[in-house]
Amino acid sequence: MTVPGQGRDRRPTKPLGERLVAAGLITEQQLGVALKEQSRTGQLLGEILVALNFCTDAGIASLISSQSGGGFNTLAGLEIPAEVLALLPEKLVRQRQVLPLAADAQSIRLAMVDTFDVETIDEVARLTRRDVIVEGCPRQAYHEAVARFYDNGGETSVRLEDAVRVAGENLLGDESDQTPIITLVDEVITKALTLGATDIHVQPQEKVVHVRYRVDGIMRAGEALPKSLQSAVESRIKIMAGLDISERRLPQDGRIQMAINGRRIDMRVSTMPCMDGENIVLRLLDREKVVVSLNDLGFTVQHKRTFREAVDKPNGIVLVTGPTGSGKTTTLYAGLMEINALEKNVATLEDPVEYRIPVIRQSQVNPKAGFGFSEGLRALLRQDPDVILVGEMRDGETADLAIRAAMTGHLVLSTLHTNDAASALPRLVEMGIAPYLLPSTIVAILSQRLVRRPCPHCKVPAPPTPQVFEAFGREPGPGDFVEAPGCPRCNGTGYKGRLPIAEILCMSPVVSELVMAGASAGAIHEAAVAGGMLDIRQDGFEKARQGMTTLAEVHRVAERRLMLGPRHAGGEKARAFTPKPAPGAVPTGAADA
Repeated sequence: MTVPGQGRDRRPTKPLGERLVAAGLITEQQLGVALKEQSRTGQLLGEILVALNFCTDAGIASLISSQSGGGFNTLAGLEIPAEVLALLPEKLVRQRQVLPLAADAQSIRLAMVDTFDVETIDEVARLTRRDVIVEGCPRQAYHEAVARFYDNGGETSVRLEDAVRVAGENLLGDESDQTPIITLVDEVITKALTLGATDIHVQPQEKVVHVRYRVDGIMRAGEALPKSLQSAVESRIKIMAGLDISERRLPQDGRIQMAINGRRIDMRVSTMPCMDGENIVLRLLDREKVVVSLNDLGFTVQHKRTFREAVDKPNGIVLVTGPTGSGKTTTLYAGLMEINALEKNVATLEDPVEYRIPVIRQSQVNPKAGFGFSEGLRALLRQDPDVILVGEMRDGETADLAIRAAMTGHLVLSTLHTNDAASALPRLVEMGIAPYLLPSTIVAILSQRLVRRPCPHCKVPAPPTPQVFEAFGREPGPGDFVEAPGCPRCNGTGYKGRLPIAEILCMSPVVSELVMAGASAGAIHEAAVAGGMLDIRQDGFEKARQGMTTLAEVHRVAERRLMLGPRHAGGEKARAFTPKPAPGAVPTGAADA
C-alpha cells in the first residue's frame, strides 16, 4: 500500500506546457515554439524544452513532484545499500523509471521520474509489502544513477564473458546460427556505453582479437576474444554498418544506428586491413546526450566571457581548434546555445550530426554523393542564414567561402585541426587565404584540450614540490592540488570525467600586424601571451591549483602540444617534470586526449 497523499488519483487536468507557464518556468512564446517542434518531431514536450534550454530537467521534475504531493530528490551524492537495490527487480526499475532509495521494515522510499504513475506505485507496494514514499527526480539524473548502480557492478562484464563463451561453443557446432555472435557484439557495445567510452577498437592479433575502449581519452584494455571468432565478429559489425562483408582488402566506412537499453546510439564504423585481419574502430555518438551550456563545460570565467562576446558578434569567424576528441564540437554547440535561435536563422553543416537541436536547421554532408562542406556552404549561403556552423574547415575552398560569408554579414563557427590558437592563422594562409583578410574576419580562436577530472571518491591532497612550480614557471604558493590513486568507483584509474583546458586568441592590433606581416605561429603566440592571453598550459596549472584536475594530467596533455615561444623553442631551456604514470593508461598506442 502507498503512503496517503503521494500522488494517487491526482493527475493534473492541464497539459504540462500550461502548468510550466503558470509556474513561471517558461513563457507563452517558448511554449509555442516547443509545441511546433513537438508536432514536427513527435518528441516529448519536456525533452524539447530542455534541449532548447528553455528550462531544466530538474525544474520540470520539481514541478511535477510538487503537484503530485510528493517530495523531490536531485539524486546528487546518492548512496544506496545493496540490500535496498535488491528489493526491486532491475527490469522494473528500468521499465518504470523508478529507483529504490532507502527502506525499513514498514516503508520504502522511491525516486520516480513520473510521480503520477499510480500503477507503478501500487506494483512496488505489492512486491515489497511496504508503504511507498514517493520522491520525484530529474530524468537525466535517474539514468545516471541507474548506470552507476546497475551497470557498474560487473554485471555487464559477466554477460560479456558468457557471450564470448557461448559464441565460441556455437562455432564449434552449428555455424549457421549467428545469434551468439549478435549477442556478443551487442554486449561489447553495451559495455562501452557503461564505461562511458567514446570509441571501441577491435584489434586482431596473431593468436587473439583484442577489444579496447577509449574512456576519458585514454585507451583501456578490454576483452581478449578467441581468434576463431574474428571472422564472425568482423562480418557482424560490417552487416550492421551496411558494409561489404566480402571486401577485406580495402578500407571501408559505414554507420550503425541502434537502441541499447532504450538509448538511441549512432556509431561511425571504420575498417582497415592489417597483417592479422581487419582493424575495426567504432566511434559512439549518443543521441540521448543533451547539449550542455557553456557554464557546464568547465571553462574559466574569463574564457566564458570572451567566447560569449565572440559568438554574440553579428558577423565574423569564430574557430575552435584542437586534436580529434578534444571536445571541439561540444564547445561549438554550447556556443550555438548562447545564440537566440528564435530571432536568428541558424544552420549547420556537419559530418555527422552529433547532437540534435530543435529550431536549428542541421544538415549532414555526404562527400560520396558530392555534398561536401564547400558544396553545402555554397548552397547554405542562398538560404538566408544569420549564423552558420561548419563542422570543419578541411580545404581551401571551404575556408574561402567562410571568409566571404563573414565579410557579407554572417557569423561562421567552425573547427580547425591545429595544435594551438596561434597556429590557426598561418594554417589559413597556407590554405590560400590572403593574410590581409584575416584581421577583419577572424573574431576569436579558441584552442582546447581535455584533461581528466580526479575521482571524487579517492582523490587526496598532493601539494607539489618547488621543482614542479618551477617547471610551470610559477612561484610556490598555496592551492588545492590533488592526486587520485584509484579505487573501485573509478575502476582503478583515479579519474572520472573530463574538462577542457583552453586558450582564446583575439585579433588585437599587435596580432593583426603580425599576421599581415607573415609572422610565425610562435611570434603570434608570444604576442598574444604578452597581451594577456592565458595559454593552455597555464590554464591547466590554475585548474590543477583548484583541484579540478591533477598536475600529472596537465603535463600529459599540455606538454604534448606544440609549445611555442622562446621558453619552448630553444631560447630558454625547456623544463619538465616527470609525473607518476596516469593510472589506467595503456602504455602503448594511447593517443592524445
